Amino acid sequence: MIRSRAASYQRALAARVQRRAPTTRAGRSPAWSFLGPNSIPRGQTYGGGSGAAPSVSGRVAAVAVDPSSSKHLLVGSAGGGVWESVDGGRRWAPRSDGQPSLGIGALVFDPSNPRRAYAGTGEGNALEVPGQGLLVSTDGGRTWTLTAATTFAGHFFYRIVVDPSDGRRILAATEAGVFRSVDRGSKWRKIRNGLAWDVSLGLVAGRPAELFVAGSDGLQVSTNTGTTWVQVDLPGAPTNFGNAIARIAVAHTPSDGNVVYVFAAFQSSVWLWRRETWGGPFSEVQLPSLDPPGPGNPGYGISQSWYDWCLAVSPVDRDVVYLGAIDAFKGRKSSAGNWSWADISSRARGDSIHPDQHTIVFDPSNPETLYCGNDGGLFRSPDGGGTWESLNKGLAITEFEYLAQHPRSRTWIIGGTQDNGTLRNRGAGVWDQVALGDGGQCAVEEKSPLTCYHSYYGMAIERSRDGGDTWKDVTPTVTDSYRALFYPPLAADGKTVARAGESVFVSDDEGNHWTEIPMPSGGLGSALTLTPTGQLLVGREDGRIFHLVRRALGWGPAVELTAPRPGAYVSCLFAQPGRPEIYWATCSAIGGGHVYRSDDAGHRWTDLTSNLSDIPAHTVVIDPKNSDRLWLATDGGVFQSMNRGQSWSRFGVGLPRALAVDLAFHARLRLLRVGTRSRGVWEAKIR
Repeated sequence: MIRSRAASYQRALAARVQRRAPTTRAGRSPAWSFLGPNSIPRGQTYGGGSGAAPSVSGRVAAVAVDPSSSKHLLVGSAGGGVWESVDGGRRWAPRSDGQPSLGIGALVFDPSNPRRAYAGTGEGNALEVPGQGLLVSTDGGRTWTLTAATTFAGHFFYRIVVDPSDGRRILAATEAGVFRSVDRGSKWRKIRNGLAWDVSLGLVAGRPAELFVAGSDGLQVSTNTGTTWVQVDLPGAPTNFGNAIARIAVAHTPSDGNVVYVFAAFQSSVWLWRRETWGGPFSEVQLPSLDPPGPGNPGYGISQSWYDWCLAVSPVDRDVVYLGAIDAFKGRKSSAGNWSWADISSRARGDSIHPDQHTIVFDPSNPETLYCGNDGGLFRSPDGGGTWESLNKGLAITEFEYLAQHPRSRTWIIGGTQDNGTLRNRGAGVWDQVALGDGGQCAVEEKSPLTCYHSYYGMAIERSRDGGDTWKDVTPTVTDSYRALFYPPLAADGKTVARAGESVFVSDDEGNHWTEIPMPSGGLGSALTLTPTGQLLVGREDGRIFHLVRRALGWGPAVELTAPRPGAYVSCLFAQPGRPEIYWATCSAIGGGHVYRSDDAGHRWTDLTSNLSDIPAHTVVIDPKNSDRLWLATDGGVFQSMNRGQSWSRFGVGLPRALAVDLAFHARLRLLRVGTRSRGVWEAKIR
């Protein structure tokens, strides 16, 4: 499924770079301005005490520290590109915005020549947006050139390793296998098939170079540069880690290549193994609970192993190991052979960092300094995990999912973000976290905008009557087996609030009481809108669309309309202001139309995809002063139509190539806002 989607998707991404988008008139394209966040001052952790709310940014999948300068850092954002700091993380600048893909899965300096750096596009952790190839820098990460597109386009990176003894030799672990280059990345050859989460290269004097690969078929070793492979026995583990919640990480000890660690999860089981001598057996190390502090289900700490899983060994001490899952742990082996463990990311006292660890990296110049990249951004410890410093101010990589705004305020905007809660704009690039968790859809009552709503994953909703300062739970009652999307749709208009999963819940008193309306089986709600004529439109992931009508004694049943594109995920629905019989719909599935209009209330639809690339569309909005003018948010950016969708052109200049996932039009100020993954919120003045 991943490969099929990737092949089509990467072609669309490449096409939007190769084709020059039409513009209206030279110099007339509006410029996008960044609204933030440049800073999210108090983020969420599982810790407590004074150091439990550091500043956060967004998901960091990879980190590299310049071997020649500790102040020179590179960060790979999951969807926001490569960022560089030359002052130890005090200031940041994006460096790969001109590239066709901003999703970064792996990042590394050449240890023998730090002017060379490599970044793999396509983040393996989430497997969402496939890459376009390998990025190579010859000036330490300031500028980048895309290479190896024929090898890596459509793939996802987990790890890149450069041989410290010979910078010509490079290894890459991807979802499609392990690749090797012997000419600094110009040409590549696949040396192993199958999903590869990690690769480690060990060098021991008098021994051949040793290559371990951790993948869906377990742990494999080669001592002849990948020509042949041998399965490694890991006591108690399955031989196949595929088709399960699973992952493996492997690492040689930098100070002694004889010692190797393997950290693995399979469903609800977790292991750590250690090898003492080159070619010797692995033995199991007893682990503590990997659950974060506080109440929770046993095994919760490894329930996301497919997504957040990493391993690192102290550069100077073979008996000190660091593990990353939801939390980060430090283990130390005593001279008597006993292991002691400490949770170094979530503490009742002292510093804590954001959960969901993706990478742990040491400063090559200082073995006590380490970096953790996670869903909250980048954190540095100068003392082996004893204390932490957030390096997230100015690292503008927040992943927005949804936006809502105050119709009469310029600054008041709220947005749901991936694992960084619901944020509210304070102005000057600062956004405050006003609700925790994964932030879902938001809504504002137009006539009384201090009343607003935000949602979490699942069906949970909260209401505020003071613009987001305080919240009250107004979640409809559902069973534990109730099915809904991770981010179910939410709509609000006046006193009416709606939420959809396998059924539709409607409240006519701002969420105090709910009525559940059944839906035909086969799909989950993905889009909702309340029309001016008192109807509720529901779009589903299976492409079907329904409408519900408010009657004197309550809401009527769900009545099916014609599907604009059967089987395709409906990402947005709305009825045109002033013309409620005109419906608009967008689809985010690949391989067909993406924008549709119905002029007869959903009975017939016209495909208006026109000259758009085959790339997911998420939101369409209409200019209230000119119904011929539309804007569309897509994985390829924001597009505009001046003729009701008959043709489209790229809108504005200066917007990074991040995914544009939601739009909000401020009618009074004539401002178009876009929420992106993972480059925050931007706005453009509409003339």
